[in-house]
Amino acid sequence: KPAKGVRTPALDLMAVRDLIVGPQTLKRFWQANPIEFFIFWIGVIVTIFSTIETGIYITIISSGSLLLFRIAKARGEFVGRVQIQQVKLTTNSYVHVTSRNIYVPLNHSDGSNPTIIPISPGDGIFIYRLNESFLYPNANYYMEHLVEHIFRETKPGKVNPYGSLGEQPWNLRTSRHPEKDLQTDDQRPYLHALILDFTGVAHLDITGLENLVDIRRQLDRYADKTINWHFVGLSNPWMKRALISAGFGSSDHGHTVFSVANVYINLDRGENGADTILVPILDINRPLFHTDLDEAYEAAMATLVQQETFFISRNDTA
Repeated sequence: KPAKGVRTPALDLMAVRDLIVGPQTLKRFWQANPIEFFIFWIGVIVTIFSTIETGIYITIISSGSLLLFRIAKARGEFVGRVQIQQVKLTTNSYVHVTSRNIYVPLNHSDGSNPTIIPISPGDGIFIYRLNESFLYPNANYYMEHLVEHIFRETKPGKVNPYGSLGEQPWNLRTSRHPEKDLQTDDQRPYLHALILDFTGVAHLDITGLENLVDIRRQLDRYADKTINWHFVGLSNPWMKRALISAGFGSSDHGHTVFSVANVYINLDRGENGADTILVPILDINRPLFHTDLDEAYEAAMATLVQQETFFISRNDTA
């Protein structure tokens, strides 16, 4: 019989016996996530050869570090439109049910069929999907990817948006003499609008909000005009409140495109049956907050047509 307070290897093995799982469970762990599979085994081994407390601390620290790394390295995706047909299989054939648009990553990172080519919005319009909450650890990582892609796919509104090198941001990668790098046959479009898909964003902190404000100011200067930022999938009312406080959601063009729904009401208290009226899904005072990506894209295209019409009429007048 061991002395009081003295631990034995037999007692340790009995304590960790329940941690040992069958081969099918281990195979499922490996298929689900190899990194977490190794964290699991590290915890088991440390518990067997050290103490239970140490094994618990090791697994908690490892899992917490992995979680922070995933949040910090969250990467957004540029998506394009794909028109699909929904069909219902029958005994000998199929029946066409409906057609609709879906938006998938341009690089097929979601595992979609690589033979399907998503249609990029084009015309200086970009749709950017965020897959994690927009927080302090990943805000810069998100926006660096966004800005680099926009600079690569568009041309600036004017050759040198900054008067001198002193006014240029320290982290902006540009030439010291941008006028010499100007291409006369540059076919890239000018930046027109951004559509941010916030469907996967649960939280937006102050650092993320200020990052959006800084990038908006940088892109406005780059395009030499005010760029509209469209937001889709704002499920948290506090995110809407934060964005509105920073000046997002409003537009000089007004509410050109928005979604409505049929509502049945009795205007004459039921004497002639129910009447149908159309009511908006979201607040019509916030024209840049949208219900889905189709609505946001149509709104961006509507303002593009308005600007082109304005520029043509102004040139004709001149």
